[in-house]
Amino acid sequence: MQPPNAPNGRGKSNFLRIFLVLLLIPILAIAIFEALGWPFMRVPFERFASEQLQRTVRISEPFQLRLIGSVRLKVGGLWISAPPEFGVPHLVSTNKADIELRYADLYQLKHSDLLRIKSLEVDQIDARLTRHQDGQATWSFKRDPNRPPRPFPNIEKLIATKGYAEVVDAINEADLKVNFNTDEGSTNTKSASSIRAVGTYGQKPLEAVLATNGFLPVATKDKTAPPIQSKGWADYVGLRVDFDGTVSDLLGQRKIDGKFSAHGPSLSILGNFTHSVLPVTDKFALNGTVKKTDEVWNVNIAAARVGQSDLSGEFRYDASQPTPSLNGELRGKRLYLSDLFPAFGTRRDDGSVVKPPKGKIIADRPLDLPSLNKMDANVVVRLDYVDLGNLFARPITPFNADLSMDKGKLALAKIDAHVAEGSLAGLISIDAHQAEEAPSAVPPEWRIDLQWKNIDLEKWLKVSADRKRQAKNKGDKDVPPAYITGSLHGRTKLSGHGSSTRELLSTLDGDVSMFIRKGTISHLLIELLGIDLAQSLGIMLTKDEPLIMQCAVMDFDTRNGTVKPQVALIDTNVTLLLIDGKINLPEEELDLRLTAKPRNVSPFTLRSPIRVKGTFLNPDVSPVKGPIAARVAGGVALAFLNPLAAILPFVDLGSTSEEPSPCKQTLARFSKPAR
Repeated sequence: MQPPNAPNGRGKSNFLRIFLVLLLIPILAIAIFEALGWPFMRVPFERFASEQLQRTVRISEPFQLRLIGSVRLKVGGLWISAPPEFGVPHLVSTNKADIELRYADLYQLKHSDLLRIKSLEVDQIDARLTRHQDGQATWSFKRDPNRPPRPFPNIEKLIATKGYAEVVDAINEADLKVNFNTDEGSTNTKSASSIRAVGTYGQKPLEAVLATNGFLPVATKDKTAPPIQSKGWADYVGLRVDFDGTVSDLLGQRKIDGKFSAHGPSLSILGNFTHSVLPVTDKFALNGTVKKTDEVWNVNIAAARVGQSDLSGEFRYDASQPTPSLNGELRGKRLYLSDLFPAFGTRRDDGSVVKPPKGKIIADRPLDLPSLNKMDANVVVRLDYVDLGNLFARPITPFNADLSMDKGKLALAKIDAHVAEGSLAGLISIDAHQAEEAPSAVPPEWRIDLQWKNIDLEKWLKVSADRKRQAKNKGDKDVPPAYITGSLHGRTKLSGHGSSTRELLSTLDGDVSMFIRKGTISHLLIELLGIDLAQSLGIMLTKDEPLIMQCAVMDFDTRNGTVKPQVALIDTNVTLLLIDGKINLPEEELDLRLTAKPRNVSPFTLRSPIRVKGTFLNPDVSPVKGPIAARVAGGVALAFLNPLAAILPFVDLGSTSEEPSPCKQTLARFSKPAR
């Protein structure tokens, strides 16, 4: 006998079977479609990708899609259009592409502008990466006019058997053709990738190569991405840069960590290459370590050879702000002053020599002072040794200062230098600040404010080889003394404006004053200046005994580049030497008169003066022809009375009643009437 509820049991069993069949049908269909690769999804997938990217997307057969676990797509080719205003055939065109995306990344796409691609493997890829000056680029994908452009997709793993890209970037003035590929290796070898770029950067030729272990790092954008061992080099307008280290997250934080070396015709080329402000120099070679995260570079320069100079330093360059900043310390075992000349016009930005105009010695190249607005800086300068050139026996040891750049204002402040038992202090500055509304209305303004004291001239000035040879011929074993000895003191306050050395010289205004305490001067030199040939010959045949300088002072007034002595005299117990006239700095012209007056006659009785005319390159020294009227001599001497009286407080610091100022005695003699 069947139980009363048996029909209900069969009904439930049938329902369960029907439910299972209905459930298995889509599962079976999904399994079949998954096995077949969803071939009918090619067109819908094209349409979906086009809507998401707002670009025309074409997917070529064969088409194979896998949706279980992640989205994996294998296609015969993938083509994505570029905006028509860029005039390029496409953004990306590939053959045999294999793409994998995570569902989590697709879900995050609703809330993020960044499309993450787990891996992209292609047989061939051709990309056209173009960016205009306004920042719009072929890789900027817009979803909404009220939202910013979507950035370039993040590709965690990129394998390209043969890759090619054309990069045209108006912002960085780059026009490059890039070839890249990945060798996946075998069971015994590791995968390796290489990138080679050839073209122009900053409108100058560039060739660069980067080889890495693993997949192409240029595609990686992940803060947690492991560093990839890399080695590369770049050639740029004679500049060679080599790198050996690690790179990672190059489209994100752009991490770089490794050793580098660079050499080239001028540091300014390295500055152009790295978008920093570096001076024009002679040939250089440097090496050190670099570490970069985001827009911050930390550079340790172990050794830098610039011209003959031997330098080093540690620097931090931060490009994250609208105006990048450089901070650090510049050190030097030895700096040659002549190695700074290229920064003031003797060489071009590419390191080539600038020839002065015919008959001149000062080069007239426009200086790139507006570039001072591109960067701010605070650098401590610590130099152990500064070589001043062949005229000087002693270097500056040491030289300390603070170098700053702030909104186009360059200053070398807190100068503390020591040379030949004396010191130098003060400030040198250039104000090239440019207002946005009038970027070229005001020429750069220069300011020089220096003071020096207690410089031992005998130790500082080098005795010429000719004098050493003459002394040796006479049988003197000792090195002859310098023509001038004593303790040099002085100050200069000058200002001017201009974008070249010549422009600066033509606008130079200010004052230069100097005097010598407890000094001596060559007796032979004084007699030669006095055109006393007999006396001079006698000294040359015997011994040049130095004369004590009772007063040696010079005060030069400069207006519009013309230098005129307000006071220029050397007073000894034998002769008083006076200098008057002018020097035209921008034209490099000399017009000076040197007058020697014996002390054993009236102060207004003169020997034949010497006229110094001509140019800096070809000076002409000759005695003045004809008799010199007494009233002219009186005019020369009397013209110095007021300026000498005005400068005495500066000259006579430290004089006492027991040791009265010798210059006051000279002034008193000037004031006596002629006899």
